[in-house]
Amino acid sequence: MKLRFIMIVVLLCNTICAQSKKDLLLQKNILSLVEEMEFMYGYDQTLREYTIFKTFNKSETDSLEKLPKSILKKEISKRQFESDSIGIHIWKNYITPKDIAHTKRMIEITKTYGFPSLKRIKKYYTKEFIDPEFNPYILLIHAPKKYWPELKILMKNEFDIGRINRCTYGHLLWHLTGRKSFKPMLENGYEMVEKNNVKTLKSTCE
Repeated sequence: MKLRFIMIVVLLCNTICAQSKKDLLLQKNILSLVEEMEFMYGYDQTLREYTIFKTFNKSETDSLEKLPKSILKKEISKRQFESDSIGIHIWKNYITPKDIAHTKRMIEITKTYGFPSLKRIKKYYTKEFIDPEFNPYILLIHAPKKYWPELKILMKNEFDIGRINRCTYGHLLWHLTGRKSFKPMLENGYEMVEKNNVKTLKSTCE
């Protein structure tokens, strides 16, 4: 019993030391990391928005996204490509290759620094983000299917350690299981709420 207790204490100390080391690394390289992740996030969002709105003008796309759904739908329909081939070309040559590159880099960053959640980033980064909606988590949502098994293991570890909250883990797991069922979210921080005969998922996390 005594030996078992000692082993548990040693394991706990090793875990705490490993966490502290990753926090120190994150703090040391926070400026360059945020700069890199902001670029990846900006590329990710801008190219996807272009396939919908046919513009690189961020202020324009932000304004369009605030429109009522019925009006937004009409606006999107007016901006469709004349040929489907250009949309296919953009996804094949610009979006998918970068999704692969961004996923590989985010896996590398997570293994080295721990997952860079906004909560962890803001401990050491005092500047304003280029895009107020910036969130490195979005880059993992767009991870290609072949990376899902590795990400499930990696992010479960990050959740167990406490570097991501339950709702973030549940939402990511929903994506990494093909969004076939809300079960991963309902089991991890979300609840189904009904209002005016309409059911919606609601986060219970802060």
